[in-house]
Amino acid sequence: MTTKAGSGHPSTSLSAIDTLAGLYFGGVLRHKPSNPTWLGRDRFILSKGHGAPALYAVLAAAGYFEEELLPTLRTIGSPVEGHPNMRRLPGVEASTGSLGQGLSIGLGHALASRLDDQDYRVYVMIGDGESDEGQIWEAAMWAGHRKLDNLVVIVDNNNLQIDGSIEDVCSPYPIDKKF
Repeated sequence: MTTKAGSGHPSTSLSAIDTLAGLYFGGVLRHKPSNPTWLGRDRFILSKGHGAPALYAVLAAAGYFEEELLPTLRTIGSPVEGHPNMRRLPGVEASTGSLGQGLSIGLGHALASRLDDQDYRVYVMIGDGESDEGQIWEAAMWAGHRKLDNLVVIVDNNNLQIDGSIEDVCSPYPIDKKF
């Protein structure tokens, strides 16, 4: 997709694809492509929105939309945009792109699940480089304070960010101790 488009972020998509396949096809995520707004579904939010090609590939393979749309990535008028847009494609739970915001969105979904006495889980994938964003840690602290045990944060540990390796720029490790 990114090669045909001549732009995009192939490395962040490739580092996420195995996890996404496991969630959607491994019996982890409760979802129904035939009814993408089913209230009982689990939610998945790709906070690192520049990894959208991986999400699109999995959603198309799951049957949320036709695979023929995939080669239209980043073309004018295509719903397969450079970052996920929940208004344009079924199965996309949140419009993301600005790093750090996806976890806060997921936090809202997790809290809504609790307040509405629903039983769904919310999975949010963040990038390890994205964890430099202060909003990630504000959301993480708030989730812990509210004991939102239906919120699952997945850190895509690809050791890269735009300016270089995680260790060279700003290492979040040991990240498990911080969460």
